[in-house]
Amino acid sequence: MKRWLGRAFPNIVFAVALLVLGFAVGQYYLQKAYQLQMEASYRRALREFAVHLTELSQDLGKARVISGSEQAAALAEEMRSRIAAAQASLGQLPLGEIDLSRLEQMMWQCYRSSYAYSAGQLSSAVLDALYEQISRASSEVQTLLASKEVESPWVAWNRYFTTSLVFTDSLAAALSSINSNLQELDEELAGLPRRAAGRITGEEISPAKAVEIAGAFSGRSEFEFRVVNETAGDIPAYTVQGSGPGDETLTVEVSRQGGVVLWMISSRAVRARQLETAELVQAARRFLEERGFPEVHVTDVQILQNRATITFVPVVEGILRYAEPVKVQVSAADGDIIGFQGVLYHLARSRYQSNGAEDVEQHLAVEREEAESKVNAQAVVLDHKLASLPNDLDETVLTHRLGVKLGDDYYLVYINAESGREEQIVQVSSPDFF
Repeated sequence: MKRWLGRAFPNIVFAVALLVLGFAVGQYYLQKAYQLQMEASYRRALREFAVHLTELSQDLGKARVISGSEQAAALAEEMRSRIAAAQASLGQLPLGEIDLSRLEQMMWQCYRSSYAYSAGQLSSAVLDALYEQISRASSEVQTLLASKEVESPWVAWNRYFTTSLVFTDSLAAALSSINSNLQELDEELAGLPRRAAGRITGEEISPAKAVEIAGAFSGRSEFEFRVVNETAGDIPAYTVQGSGPGDETLTVEVSRQGGVVLWMISSRAVRARQLETAELVQAARRFLEERGFPEVHVTDVQILQNRATITFVPVVEGILRYAEPVKVQVSAADGDIIGFQGVLYHLARSRYQSNGAEDVEQHLAVEREEAESKVNAQAVVLDHKLASLPNDLDETVLTHRLGVKLGDDYYLVYINAESGREEQIVQVSSPDFF
């Protein structure tokens, strides 16, 4: 037996070496094939983005000439489709830290302006400004494509497996240049409705106080927290990082004015789901209650990779305020809170004005019975609440929020309390979201 093993050993080693070499070669070519496939998809996405931007520029050019209301309405709908397609293409690109905020803002302004245009309320000066900006961006993207077609690769594959896929430095710099060349349109002068930004007020806190707030808010007494960054921006804040047992880290953003927690996220991997949806919602609601948040209503639950993201909206004087959401992320394994997002909620506090629930009820142009009568006659209205939510123009409107059952399906129907028109219809999984 030993003799046979001794004679066969070199052959066994050789066979194993061949297998290892074959596996390594196979993995190499598999990775190369993956890289080629991803490169092709990124090139296609950027080309499609360029095409949609060019088409949007052409639509804006036509809009300056059209005078008929029906044609204007059809063109406005077409522009919104172009913008949605352009944003989808942009979302497929490995942009990394590339700043395209001005380009994204310009497309958003075009989207909002399309509604004012179809209603005959957009000035020619604003239309000209939008046309000039989008045309310039379109021309520069086309020039970029022409100059980069022969460049390869587009993606910095040397960063693969270490951080993330990103465009090469030359392509990133070119896109950043296109973004910086755009000028911001003054929405107020343009007559566009402004997004209610709000601001966070209060006394400025010290870094030490930010550490204290992060520890108390997270409930992680066993963690060691420290300030790792200070940001200026629209909301000056401290970034506080906590290190705990194992490899888990917790990052908490605390505003410098007022000392409120803007967001929090844990690096913990959740490997199993042990809790039901109702238990996860209860854990999130308890977390908010313990931190002094007002009454909230759950509007959405998304579970991905055993992390449940639960969206709540505050209930103020009987009205659900959809523009001020609070999101809590819960581990589906044990119910621990591993994430929080409350920027919009805190910004809204500074612009909140009390009208009184009874006063609102008395001034509804569309009464409860009239709103319910607008629902399909075959449907059953199971719930009725008042809700304020952003419309297509990003204006906050008051609505009758009707929880409806039709057959075995459930829907939320939002009826404008002033005009009586349907603002939104959303299907939900159960009446638990009523």
